Amino acid sequence: MNILQLFPRIRRRLQYLCCKHSTRFKIRHLYAYDRNRFARHSGAFHQQEREQKNAAIIMAYHIVEKGLTMPKRRLGFGHDVILNLISLLRSYAETEDVREPAFQHALSVLKTYQALHRAEGFPLKPDLQRELDGLLAYYPGTREAEQLEMTREQYFADISAPFPAFAESRHSVRHLCGTVSLEQIERAVSVARSAPSACNRQHTRVHCICDKQTQREILSLQNGNRGFGNLADKLLVITADLHDIRWAEERNDLYINAGIFLMNLCYALHANQVAHCILNWSVTPAMDSWMRTLVPIPAHENIICILACGDCPERFSLAVSPRKPIRQILTIHK
Repeated sequence: MNILQLFPRIRRRLQYLCCKHSTRFKIRHLYAYDRNRFARHSGAFHQQEREQKNAAIIMAYHIVEKGLTMPKRRLGFGHDVILNLISLLRSYAETEDVREPAFQHALSVLKTYQALHRAEGFPLKPDLQRELDGLLAYYPGTREAEQLEMTREQYFADISAPFPAFAESRHSVRHLCGTVSLEQIERAVSVARSAPSACNRQHTRVHCICDKQTQREILSLQNGNRGFGNLADKLLVITADLHDIRWAEERNDLYINAGIFLMNLCYALHANQVAHCILNWSVTPAMDSWMRTLVPIPAHENIICILACGDCPERFSLAVSPRKPIRQILTIHK
């Protein structure tokens, strides 16, 4: 082979190496951009903006309202969480408008917590009782937050209703009981496939975990299922396939496409009368690696979240979880 025949191969090899190094450089640049924006604006580092303060309050009160609706509610729960919430509210009131919905609902949740323990004659720890009574005395008009009391028939009553009513009828259920069939799961996943995805690449995968011991070990790695995770009949581990990502600029598309599929799956599960609750997968790399020793998830699939699935009892409670007003969500640019 002479040099003229060899040259095209050398050129192709050089082009490949340049492209490869260019992609690696681009990935470093893109993730540095993401990292800098995260460090500059996220509530993980900063708490001074109103939205960051609201997020902290919502997260704290939601933990309390979940505790109020747990299947086996434990009196006196949430001591540290409630003290933190009270501190957040006091700080918020110093600089922000206390008429904000998140602030008002947090007060209502605390009022419900206070009334529950008074009705049960259960003594709270002195420091918590003092802080709770002091805060609520400062806002004497606070009403209790009404938790949703539901029957199974009511919960699934709108699964054939027009979409607005159907969508509003779906809630996260923690009162899981009984079994759901693999046929119900399969029908739901089949419907969820209609979710749009970038260039129809269909990034998302679903791993259905049926073995109870494996379920227990998976749930031990996740921090949001205490008090109800053990009631799940099946766990769905949602993943997304990195093989479907073509360009460095698509670094976040995996999660966007999986999120679209996930919401479609939740609606499909609801339509198939499968109660479910989304469990986040905000874990350390060590936890993520541990999960992969429990379930044979391919290395090229990123774990997105877990869905705890089951049936629901004849009567159960749901957290109210009020939504932000549309004025805080929709911005119209003319």
